[in-house]
Amino acid sequence: MQRTNRWRSLFSFAAKTVLLAALVAPAFLNAAEESTSAIKDDESSGTLGWIKRNFGVNYNSFFAGPGIGLPLAFPPGMTGEAADTGLNFFNLISVKWKFSERFAFDVQFRNQLLVTNGWEFRHQGQRFGISGKLLKGEDWAVTGAINTDVPISSIAGQIPLQRTLILNPGMFATFDYAPVGSRWSVFALLMPRVWFYRDNNALAIQDVANGGVNNKNEFTFYINPSINYAANDKVGIRLGTTLEYSKNIGWPTVRRNFMPFELGVTYQLTPAFSIYTYLLTSTPLDDDLRKQQLGTNTPPDWTRTASINVWLSGTIF
Repeated sequence: MQRTNRWRSLFSFAAKTVLLAALVAPAFLNAAEESTSAIKDDESSGTLGWIKRNFGVNYNSFFAGPGIGLPLAFPPGMTGEAADTGLNFFNLISVKWKFSERFAFDVQFRNQLLVTNGWEFRHQGQRFGISGKLLKGEDWAVTGAINTDVPISSIAGQIPLQRTLILNPGMFATFDYAPVGSRWSVFALLMPRVWFYRDNNALAIQDVANGGVNNKNEFTFYINPSINYAANDKVGIRLGTTLEYSKNIGWPTVRRNFMPFELGVTYQLTPAFSIYTYLLTSTPLDDDLRKQQLGTNTPPDWTRTASINVWLSGTIF
């Protein structure tokens, strides 16, 4: 009965969140379209045109929202424990210098803003690399960056500093397959990466409650695939999961990591701005992983991992 009531509460919470987003989206859409039309500029001449031809700025903001298994001020992690000390936005802002038609030198500024249990800003460092359309075909493309943090203490962020990171070369990219004339498409977030540290036992704040060195990355192959259906030109439905095979510092071998499922609604408010609101939850398939991660035979129930999240993405120019 308790589990049934939890799911009823979560379903109600998710439905209200998605409904609110659906109601608010048209207002944002109208405002965005009016703003876009008001600031159109002739890109073929002038200082602004030169900047747009040679530079670019885009962003991704991931909101780790509340669930029902923990107090609403804490974001659930896949272990069932709090993933952090408060609800937060993890923000990636990429500034690019376009050295060719296809590629750019990319500096990705990373920061985290906690908005509950006391506001806190965490500088998470910069990653340097090359970005652009890495691969492409007739109706598919891989777009993103190959990058790494650098071991410079003045610009390294909270997590890299506390974990004593040296380098972590990897990829942050998206795969899009959209057959012409079809409402169905495939989308995937690709994030393979490897980490090198000065001290393998040094921990970040986020590691402490989630298994210590069992939570500290060593290398990973990460893909977040989803199937998408376009209800219209602006709104879509997305069903996805995460497939990750990785090795953390505290693990003796490579293993499958947590495999959460997600279901949500995408809103393409303008060609340069989109919102994805979704429910994210683990499943009983991950019960053994929770036991191993936390070192206990009685880990939190998997329903405590469910949460409401938001992904904002866009291009400034």
